[in-house]
Amino acid sequence: MTSLANIAAQYDAFIIDLWGVIHDGTALYPGAAAALASLAKPAVFLSNAPRQSYKAQETLDTLGVDRAHYQAIITSGQIAHDVLKAEKKFSKYYYLGPGKDEDILSDLEAYESVDAEDAQFVLNTGYEYDFQPHEEVLPTLQKLLNHDLSLLCVNPDYEVVKQDGTQMLCAGALAQEYERMGGKVTFIGKPHAIAYEAAKKTLVGAQKILMVGDNPETDIKGAKGAGIDSLLITGGVLKVKHGTLSEAAARKLCPDATHILPAFAL
Repeated sequence: MTSLANIAAQYDAFIIDLWGVIHDGTALYPGAAAALASLAKPAVFLSNAPRQSYKAQETLDTLGVDRAHYQAIITSGQIAHDVLKAEKKFSKYYYLGPGKDEDILSDLEAYESVDAEDAQFVLNTGYEYDFQPHEEVLPTLQKLLNHDLSLLCVNPDYEVVKQDGTQMLCAGALAQEYERMGGKVTFIGKPHAIAYEAAKKTLVGAQKILMVGDNPETDIKGAKGAGIDSLLITGGVLKVKHGTLSEAAARKLCPDATHILPAFAL
């Protein structure tokens, strides 16, 4: 495997995932902050976090990531917020997610959280609480389907993992279930084009961009669709699922990655 320094030298800007690369929600990955500082080139964080960007920045501040080492934070929650603010096609929604993200649209007076029978769509940020059993939420999904509500999923990730191996299902798992049940779903976030377009807009003038992420289904797939190179970090979700991977094994699992490293570190 080549080094991060050698890979970074080939690019003039970076789009970097947060969870699985920089942190796991509560702690930085070893060496991640130093690696970010070493890039010395424009970097944008692109996250499927289902909340506005300022909350993601608060987490980075708490973990000690220097704001001088990145240009912007773009979350799927922020993109969804801005799309709904601009479109104003609907006003009443049923909120499906944990309390910590319930304020995603609280600053938009045009939108109101209501019961399913009065809602025009479902705003899905995740399960109703962290580590909720999947089966427990199925009656809620059926109720929403009975009201013929479309679901807006603002975190397409199926799951995230912590450094200790703990796994937690995300909104993407509920959205996939809702589709299987016959419901209509719209996704905002990686790997969909809207996320990469938002990130590219902040990197004006960048000719060669590298996406850094740990998830083949969102980060790497999205980078390929956006026509940019990618660096797969195998120490995040893949390590929990498959253990420590050789480059050859990782390449077999994710042939679309341009580069592969075990960690975002020097």
